[in-house]
Amino acid sequence: AVGGKARPYGIITGFVFSFSLFTLFITAIVETLGFDLDLLRTLAAILLLVLGLVLMVPKLSKVFKGFVPQISVKQNPNSHGFVGGLLTGLPLGLIWAPCAGPILAAVITLAATAEVNLLAFLMVIAYSLGTSFVMLIIVLGSRKLISKIRLLNQYSTQIQMAFGVLIILTAIAMFTGFDRKLETYLLDITPARWTEILQSFENNEKVLEQLDELRNPDQEESTQAPDAEFPMAPEITGIESWINSDGELLEDLKGQVVLVDFWTYSCINCIRTFPYVTEWYNTYKDDGFVILGIHTPEFAFEKKRSNVENAVQEYGIEYPVALDNEFKTWRAYNNRYWPAHYLIDKEGRIRYTHFGEGSYDKTENKIRELLEEDGPELSTDMIDVESQLGAPGRGQSPETYLGYRRAENNQNTLIEDEVASYEAVETLGANEWTIEGDFQSENERLVTKSQGTLKMRVSGKRVFLVMGSDEPKEVQITLDGQDKGSVTVQEETLYTLINEEDFFSGSLLELTLPQDLEMYAFTFGF
Repeated sequence: AVGGKARPYGIITGFVFSFSLFTLFITAIVETLGFDLDLLRTLAAILLLVLGLVLMVPKLSKVFKGFVPQISVKQNPNSHGFVGGLLTGLPLGLIWAPCAGPILAAVITLAATAEVNLLAFLMVIAYSLGTSFVMLIIVLGSRKLISKIRLLNQYSTQIQMAFGVLIILTAIAMFTGFDRKLETYLLDITPARWTEILQSFENNEKVLEQLDELRNPDQEESTQAPDAEFPMAPEITGIESWINSDGELLEDLKGQVVLVDFWTYSCINCIRTFPYVTEWYNTYKDDGFVILGIHTPEFAFEKKRSNVENAVQEYGIEYPVALDNEFKTWRAYNNRYWPAHYLIDKEGRIRYTHFGEGSYDKTENKIRELLEEDGPELSTDMIDVESQLGAPGRGQSPETYLGYRRAENNQNTLIEDEVASYEAVETLGANEWTIEGDFQSENERLVTKSQGTLKMRVSGKRVFLVMGSDEPKEVQITLDGQDKGSVTVQEETLYTLINEEDFFSGSLLELTLPQDLEMYAFTFGF
């Protein structure tokens, strides 16, 4: 928001250039030059630290402004603004590590396997320009705000110093690893519905079909027989090294149930699944359950074995972890996501998959089902998620959809696209829900056709529900029998039902519902 008019465009140019170069070619550059990529990220963080100090200390700012023209074209009066912005943008591209969806994952796979083509190049440029567009709006908007509001203009120096402090704190967080903890917290308090809407654009079938063509243009449709109900799991292949093991093959694990878990240590979504995955391993390892963690790096710096070892130690991972640095096992599974779970039965067939976070109860139920196939009944109970994993970010209830297409944990038998009368189930387990009254169960929503109730066992601090109505309607709320007031529903949006200071576990949420109310999905937060 300060400097010449060309400065914002210098920031954008530096960011797009460094992120695109970093994503597409850093693997080849590192292999050619043989230097430690962690050093590059450290230098980028140091650059941020310096820039923060320049903003914070007026004397350093003067020195910096005098230095930049020496490396620019002096005849251009605005060049120092552009070059200064360029120097700001370059480190941003090196330190920005988005938790990629399938589009960037496809580009990264091509880059890691030295198959970068023109389409991959254009995709990563478009990806970074998308982020840059938001950055540019912030920069130009704040510049205009400061010029228009006299009070802000009077304190522009102090504002600049305050942001210098923020930049310094960001650099320190990167050095200490605190940035990942902060990102985890921010993700915890963000309603899952918001990110679900954005992800739906990238996860639609047309996009995924095009990505398959991009990555495997000559691959046959399937190596399985047309009538094969469950495909055989591809073998673990191309592993550079193992942690907690000397090496594993699925062929040698026949007779056991195997969870193949694709992850990478800088991915926040992967980090949030670790408590559940490690608890499954500790609970069922003596019953013939094996987990193979396939660490496939989203970014080149994640290839370093010592970094992965530190993550394994930090998150208490005791099962075998494979370093799939060349993406060979990733490609064998035609995987697109971090994290991704492939559950393999005793015969070596893939019986269940889940991508991303959530559905922990469903995954554990499937693990137990496969362990008991052709074997004795398990003596251990299901994991009590709320009591064992009830720390913030771990034990909260998962996003829960109410439409029949994606409904989970419902204890009534929903009748698709018809109006039916339902009776409430008396006993509910963790995250289970039930309804009573006349409802119409549709693809994406549940609609009340009379006054009714919805009950659910919930955990967290905050409970949200996406609802809508053609006219204002009141929804009454109780939690463990205590009156929590009501919300007025009209437009289709996210409504806050519960907002508590302390974490509650396994509490009974009861909603008294009016007629003609549309309900879509519960989300939870801290």
